[in-house]
Amino acid sequence: MSDETGPDDAAARNGVLRRTLDLCLFAPVGVTMHIIEDLPGLIDKGRGRVEQEISNARVAGEYVVGRVQRRVAAQFDSLLHSGDGAAPEAPENPGPTPAAAPPPARPAPDAADAATLGAALADYDTLSASQVVRRLEGLGPEELRAVQRYESATRHRRTILNRASQLLEEGPAAASSG
Repeated sequence: MSDETGPDDAAARNGVLRRTLDLCLFAPVGVTMHIIEDLPGLIDKGRGRVEQEISNARVAGEYVVGRVQRRVAAQFDSLLHSGDGAAPEAPENPGPTPAAAPPPARPAPDAADAATLGAALADYDTLSASQVVRRLEGLGPEELRAVQRYESATRHRRTILNRASQLLEEGPAAASSG
């Protein structure tokens, strides 16, 4: 029975052996030789790509920082001039305003509202909208109205404004049952 192997079986074994050698020996040697020969070119190509990405990030960052600086300067000027009746100067070339940006003409926050918020919600201006919303349920109607006025005059976060309105509409009965 051992003599029954024909030329087809030997050719198949040779083909499998040849493919195994190609895959396990010759391919890694070829890849290694290719990398060694092309290493300086690969390094230059990688360095160029990284430098281009860094350059793009730097340009984008400078643009964003410039826009933010112009906005902050305009808001600062607006705050400085809000009490003396003078109109604030428009920033030079402010560029397009993003869709999510709040409208520019807002009343200045009321000091009484800020004091009420400071007493009810410590560090209000440092809290995220989700943190404020979680704490609104513990406030009374006057505090909720102060939140609405202050938020409308400052950051105008819709989540906070909507939740405060809901709680005011529900009234004290809903607040005590929740």
